[in-house]
Amino acid sequence: MMHKKWFFIAISVLVLVGMACNLSQSGGTVPPGGLQPTTEQKKPSSPKNPTAIPSSPIGLRQGLSSLNSYRLTTRTIINGPTAQDKSQITTMIESGTDGNSSHIHYETISSTADNPDETNSTSDQYRVGNRTCDLSSDSEEATTSDVDPMQQEMMDVWYNMIDLVPMVNDPVFIGEEEINGVKTNHFKFTVSGLGDDSGAEVISSDGEYWLAQDGQYIVKYSAVLETRNGPEGDANTKTMHTEFYIEVQDINQEIIITLPSTCP
Repeated sequence: MMHKKWFFIAISVLVLVGMACNLSQSGGTVPPGGLQPTTEQKKPSSPKNPTAIPSSPIGLRQGLSSLNSYRLTTRTIINGPTAQDKSQITTMIESGTDGNSSHIHYETISSTADNPDETNSTSDQYRVGNRTCDLSSDSEEATTSDVDPMQQEMMDVWYNMIDLVPMVNDPVFIGEEEINGVKTNHFKFTVSGLGDDSGAEVISSDGEYWLAQDGQYIVKYSAVLETRNGPEGDANTKTMHTEFYIEVQDINQEIIITLPSTCP
């Protein structure tokens, strides 16, 4: 459906730019404890082969396209190297139950050592059918437009070219859990490569994610990374801290989206 293609391009670019971690993908793993014996197995010399729990997520676009409706939230936090250098990018996407409507909310919060005063900006795009409405904290007026057929065609092409697959390092199966109404498999992993080039001390390199058992799409994902180049509390120590989150909620629930009254 075209509204999904339109806004997924926006989220893919934003997330790909915001991700500051270099992760590598790995295949499936066997749950802790390995294969357990069964009472029906009469010949100990011929054990059954263990079945690995699938641990590789499919692309975010691919997973979302299989759902009737959802609310997707992604958040990227990058702090450092000084205490004043802060950036947070949050994107929330709603896909309407009717398959012909969407809403994207985008928010940035940032400050730098040169400009320590925090700045905040937000924008919203609503789409119902071929009609879109854009609102921004930088503008007092909303703008509306109709999607041009040539523009729609270009979005079709880009949609099929771009996807986001969060990478994982040697995931370890934790167990089965129900997250946001979906049965999932929970995995944890450790990010490799931090500090190799900079020589910085690795404070945190942890990640975890939950994959839908039916579909292998990401329901929830988080990674928290931190390095520093000196002792904690030292004024000359620089610290880099990054967090990345994905969560899909209200999966296949009723979501009704309409153009705001402020849209002309």
